[in-house]
Amino acid sequence: MNAEILYNHIAIPTIPFIVSLAWGMFLFILLAVYLSRNRSYPRWAKLTSACLGWILLVYLTLTLGLRWGLSGQVPFAGRYSVMMLMALFSAVAVCILWKKHPLVLPMGFLLSGFTMLLAARSGDGTQITHLMPVLRSPLLSIHVLSMMLSYTLLGIAAFNGIMGLIVPKDASRRLRDISLVILYPAVFLLVFGTFIGAVWANISWGNYWGWDPKETWALVTFMVYSFAFHGRILKPFRNTRFFHGFCIAAFVCVLITYFGVNLILGGIHSYN
Repeated sequence: MNAEILYNHIAIPTIPFIVSLAWGMFLFILLAVYLSRNRSYPRWAKLTSACLGWILLVYLTLTLGLRWGLSGQVPFAGRYSVMMLMALFSAVAVCILWKKHPLVLPMGFLLSGFTMLLAARSGDGTQITHLMPVLRSPLLSIHVLSMMLSYTLLGIAAFNGIMGLIVPKDASRRLRDISLVILYPAVFLLVFGTFIGAVWANISWGNYWGWDPKETWALVTFMVYSFAFHGRILKPFRNTRFFHGFCIAAFVCVLITYFGVNLILGGIHSYN
């Protein structure tokens, strides 16, 4: 009972998303100024970001852990749980990369803030209800975990692209290298998650692939992002600015795959 009371008090992340968005915007502006002057990121900003990142990570872990313990099910289904999970991954990225790759910090806080904002706006999503039997498969947990981690990395690459269009050419090249490093595991997880999802679909519904809107857009997303790895063949991708613009535009496919299907297109994979 005490755990449920605590969960109900902290489930809606109003203050965390406000702080995360505000700090992310501040870091975004600060990074643009420092990169434009060809100066290194200030140490105080990195240390403050690390402290806030750990606080955010503890909060998200506690919230999802309480939800997991109270429901008895891994919190990988439903809009609220999925958005909080993406925020958790963003906080993990901040805590891991703040020292060696501080350029990722603004993107991590902004993505975490936006996903918590969506979680806070999910209406009754904080309520704990029983899952349908088809959603209790461990394959679903692996599928959602892979897809959300992939979407988190692709979101960071998109924010990185916005920064890459603002800063000077030399700094833009550095950000391009970071985006490429991020895209490799992101696309791998996207493909792996889609494969596991197909196996789960076959067990649950009797077929691996049914051209459902979410399945179709997951395939479209993979095909679009695959262009980014062929810079030696496709000349436009050798241009740093074009590459950053592509990362921003490609993220629209991710938004359609998740939000467009769930809210507009429907299908058996849509959920709130």
